[in-house]
Amino acid sequence: MSRRDNLLTRWIEARQGRERHYLTRFSIGATLFFAGVGLMLFAEQRITPSLMQEVLTLVGLLLAGAGAALAASAYIILTLLRLFKHD
Repeated sequence: MSRRDNLLTRWIEARQGRERHYLTRFSIGATLFFAGVGLMLFAEQRITPSLMQEVLTLVGLLLAGAGAALAASAYIILTLLRLFKHD
């Protein structure tokens, strides 16, 4: 086994048993993502074109981006934990 495989295996083994933690992170990330998208839609449809509309859209974009990154990273870790599960 190469050194890189050994590091990955140890990294995954250190996270075994914490699936609930990563599922919570995934849920929080998805919630942030949809809240951000909702804020962007709200700003687009309900607020007249102005600086406030742009600011709300930017905040929504930042929320959606952070939520997507959090949800994606948690999902990747959950997938790795399932693939390398030690029973």
